[in-house]
Amino acid sequence: MIPIICNTAFEKLAILDDFVSFIWSSRYNSVGDFELVLNMNDVALNYIKKGYYLLREDDDHVGIVENIKIDVNADGDEQMIVSGRFIDSILARRIVAEQTQFNEQKVSDVIYGLIDDAIVNPDDDDRKIAQFRNGTYEVAATITCQFTGKNLLDVIQNLCEEYHLGFKITISDTLIPKAFNFNLYQGTDRTYNQSVNPYAVFSDKYDNLLTAEYLESYENLVTDVLVAGEGEGTDRKTAWASKATNTGLNRYEMYKDARNMSSDEGYISDEEYIASLVAEGMESITEYTQAFSGQVDFTNVKYKTDINLGDLCVIECSKWGININARLVEVIESINEQGVYTITPTFGL
Repeated sequence: MIPIICNTAFEKLAILDDFVSFIWSSRYNSVGDFELVLNMNDVALNYIKKGYYLLREDDDHVGIVENIKIDVNADGDEQMIVSGRFIDSILARRIVAEQTQFNEQKVSDVIYGLIDDAIVNPDDDDRKIAQFRNGTYEVAATITCQFTGKNLLDVIQNLCEEYHLGFKITISDTLIPKAFNFNLYQGTDRTYNQSVNPYAVFSDKYDNLLTAEYLESYENLVTDVLVAGEGEGTDRKTAWASKATNTGLNRYEMYKDARNMSSDEGYISDEEYIASLVAEGMESITEYTQAFSGQVDFTNVKYKTDINLGDLCVIECSKWGININARLVEVIESINEQGVYTITPTFGL
């Protein structure tokens, strides 16, 4: 877990192995981030610049230096705190600039199409990011949807979360100049529900579940969304979005204004338009919150060997009577001032 600083051409400038502490947070379907604390020296002053990249030889995520802070304590000790997000965050620099309709298209094609319009082959050359490459991973699930004016990263995160997909941007080592490669992927099933892959089990019985925190909350539950689209008054087009039939006290409703979604004066059929409203509403559907976090011992289940970010695994806590399948959605790797390396995972249920 040794950080390397690179310039904007991805030329390696320095190995930053003389750090005070280092936190590297990787996430499956949202943007990761990092924080690096260094004692002030010539390397820190000369090579750490805003917009430069931080990478590791043992990880394919790449960070962008977004914040540089210099602290001086009462004893006169000087430290530089460098932080930022992973390069997936460059998707947030673009919006869906024009009304874009997709009709029964693969979720992966929807994501690639939005990226192509905003980054790879936009109508306005000023919006293009040179050396950006779209992925090829395909997802069979199809969707009818419409987007206008939304932030590109928000759209991709919502779709990936809904369809249990991961995404990341990596840097090509084979192309000159080096390219940004956008990738969709799905984690591997390592639960008892399959017999192809070795199991990954974290359990107090195996002494590899050291600390645990289980959260279950219904506070922000939304099961049914009424989406209102174009039109006025009683002529306004509306549609209910839900994942199942919910009645009585089991129904949690919300209203969503989607007046910006248009049928283009009939160019988009009523059926397609209603399907787009439903897809818009589905973004606001929330399950009851479940999460499991804690410290695990990766001695017998090794991170990046036996389990990777996005993989499905088994969590067992016998004293609580919990036995669940969970997805590894976040991994925080850290080295503190004493040099102790810790991995803190978060499992999404």
